[in-house]
Amino acid sequence: MLWPGIKKLGRELSLLRTDTEVAGKLKNCFVKLYDGTHIKVLELYAPEIDDSDKEYILEKLKLNKVKKYEWYAHGVKVVFVEYVMPYSINKIRGILLDFVDYFSVKYPGKGLHCQRCDNVTDLEAYNIDNIAVLNLCDDCFKTIEKENADLIYEVTPTNYFAGFIGALLFSVPGILVTIDLFVFLEKLAAISSVIYVFLGILGYKKFKGKISQTGVVLIFLSTLIMIGVGIIASFSVVLFKELKAMNVEMNIEMLILFFQLPEIQQELMKNIFISYGISALYLFSQFFQLMKQWKRDKSIKIVNERSI
Repeated sequence: MLWPGIKKLGRELSLLRTDTEVAGKLKNCFVKLYDGTHIKVLELYAPEIDDSDKEYILEKLKLNKVKKYEWYAHGVKVVFVEYVMPYSINKIRGILLDFVDYFSVKYPGKGLHCQRCDNVTDLEAYNIDNIAVLNLCDDCFKTIEKENADLIYEVTPTNYFAGFIGALLFSVPGILVTIDLFVFLEKLAAISSVIYVFLGILGYKKFKGKISQTGVVLIFLSTLIMIGVGIIASFSVVLFKELKAMNVEMNIEMLILFFQLPEIQQELMKNIFISYGISALYLFSQFFQLMKQWKRDKSIKIVNERSI
């Protein structure tokens, strides 16, 4: 999650935005802005960077009391450490624009380097699967696209059946939660349906189920099944409890007869459908997160291995 100040600065400078950074070209430089735990980070890539350029950068950083930095072959990474208060986004803007103006004046007409092959022609800023923005030549971007397609099968599990079984098995503890809530809170037990979705997603992943539209349907199907089982089990426990209090011996045949009563069936279906509605809302809220994760999983290896 990006800090709002970085998002705002990215909009002001018309930079591309991913889930984790804003980045793009400014004059003849390529810049990145992102944050972390108690830090904000600026990466700046220039057409060239020599000793005199480094001296200029260090002087500006010293004036702004910035001590943490790292040199790249054609750029610099500046880390703004935030011990107590957030580092001013206005100061970061000033430092960034100062560096961009400096390099545009010193190296007019010079191009940037591709971040994979060091080529200096036909470069564009590409958003790689909403993970990172890279300054690439056309050939390198096509190579990444091909690698990305190949990695779908390498890093993304595809066993729908195993994932479905995992979703069912991991949802079993949800039945106990439904029983407890039903016994003590009665109709409020419908809120336990959210647990089935959470456990179903967890079990689906643990059993290596593929996260896709079909996978989400299977998770939802397992949720519907286990909610029904949980509510029927809860009704059974309550009936056993009430009859025991009246000193009436309960058995399976009597339980089946109770479930055939219209009043019991009506109350049972009402609780099931309320729970279905709640679980559907929660699963829908998780759908886009699951799709984003699946997309990130298949591309994270490429981004981590990029050369800068």
